[in-house]
Amino acid sequence: MMIQRSKYFLLVGLLSSCLLGCQQERSDESPVRVGMMPKLMGISFFDAAGRGAHEAAEELGIDLTYDGPTEDNAEQQAEMIDAWVAQGLDVIAVAPNDPDAIAPTLSSARSQGVKVITWDTDADAVSSKRSIFVNQAPVEGIANALVDVMVRGAGEENKLKGQFVIISGTKTAANQNAWMEVMIPRLQEEYPDCELLETRYPTEDQLKAREETANLLAAYPDLKGIWAITSVALPAAAKAVRDAGRQDQVFVTGLSLPSLMRDYVEDGTVKEFVLFDVEKLGYLTVQVAAALHRNPLQPQEGRTMGKLESIRITEQEVILGEPLIFDRDNIEQYDF
Repeated sequence: MMIQRSKYFLLVGLLSSCLLGCQQERSDESPVRVGMMPKLMGISFFDAAGRGAHEAAEELGIDLTYDGPTEDNAEQQAEMIDAWVAQGLDVIAVAPNDPDAIAPTLSSARSQGVKVITWDTDADAVSSKRSIFVNQAPVEGIANALVDVMVRGAGEENKLKGQFVIISGTKTAANQNAWMEVMIPRLQEEYPDCELLETRYPTEDQLKAREETANLLAAYPDLKGIWAITSVALPAAAKAVRDAGRQDQVFVTGLSLPSLMRDYVEDGTVKEFVLFDVEKLGYLTVQVAAALHRNPLQPQEGRTMGKLESIRITEQEVILGEPLIFDRDNIEQYDF
């Protein structure tokens, strides 16, 4: 009886070990779970980024959740991140609405074993403890492109003279603030006759941006140029200028999607504007999430990540590439 009982316990032990091993094997083979959060859902810019993200997820076998708040709200982002951590996601990628407000939530997620990255716009690297920032283009590249386009369009003998204004999104948007931190000193140094009016912040609301632009046009009849540096603000500003019949007086440029700007480029309201390939940014973010889940990323020039080549990796950033300039000659080549 004792021998039979020993055999019984031995058999149970072997079965248990097998079950545990099988469970561990299934766990190891389960797909990486990534949560990717835009600033807000429902605008074309982040819809395009989502398409690129899902393309990369399908290629890599990633279990991707692409979701975010319905308005540019840091508290909603924090609540969703906490929920993702509780669900056991492996990697979380966030485009913060407020880089300072979101930092404690990102730090908490990191302390619980979740890999944390930022994309599109960064959080404070130290307080958030994020691993790396997936950047669309160097800050200086975008900022200088915005200035150069305005000089070409509204300049007189390569000089900017008169009244100009920047229309941003929110005061806490780290990417727009970073671009302005390069643009404004350059304008002050190189173009002292450029009178820069107070920057406007209509949030990521197209109606507010259009109303703000209309008010500026009414208040400043000699306004020479507008930089609208969000994907929502630029088409809004272009529409306000067109509705006012001021296309030949006010040069409008900024950053937005070709799909949103095509009509304004074709009718001449906007001659040139700046951006990057937004779908590729979303694609790269998921590629980075998958790579970071396996191993820490090391600085490297010209790394290939999926279909993307020449990706630059530094200690703090993964950089997609240089900004693109869109105009009537090339805008039809892009469908995002």
